Amino acid sequence: MNPGKLRRLDPVRLLTMAGALALAVMVLWTMVDIGARLAFNRPLHGTLDLVEVTLVLVAFLALPECFRRDEQIKVDLFDTAVRPRTLAVMRLAGEFATLAFLALLAATLIQPLADAYRFGDQKPDLPVPIYLLLLAIELALVVSVFVVLGRIIGQVRAFPRTGDVATPHPPALHGNNGAAS
Repeated sequence: MNPGKLRRLDPVRLLTMAGALALAVMVLWTMVDIGARLAFNRPLHGTLDLVEVTLVLVAFLALPECFRRDEQIKVDLFDTAVRPRTLAVMRLAGEFATLAFLALLAATLIQPLADAYRFGDQKPDLPVPIYLLLLAIELALVVSVFVVLGRIIGQVRAFPRTGDVATPHPPALHGNNGAAS
């Protein structure tokens, strides 16, 4: 990327930064709560709710970055036992299964999100609307769907042909979702 060009908006990076901010809030709030409990015997009100909310945000907002970097947990049991083309097919099938699962999660979250908004659900101790939490999860799932879709496109482009035996693994897709630079 040229230094003179404006950086384009990267929703994956923004979600990761929001997740990191949620983690910082959770850690700082917990430290202050423990300090107030030990020093003054007065714990902060709503600590459990805040930790629940921020923990969910940390996990789901980091999900697209995890998919983009291909850092989810994998078992490479068959990687050395099968031919490169078979391995590429297996990886592509895994990406399609991931895409289907993420799309299913995103679709099934729409109704609870609408209900939480319609009924005004909130956390019991803190006035945090549940629909905002569900909206953040939905946003992370939708961005994850696009990231995995980009990975699928990259893997299809790098799919080994029948005569290819030189590379045992398709190239890693770090940073750009397999898109050409």
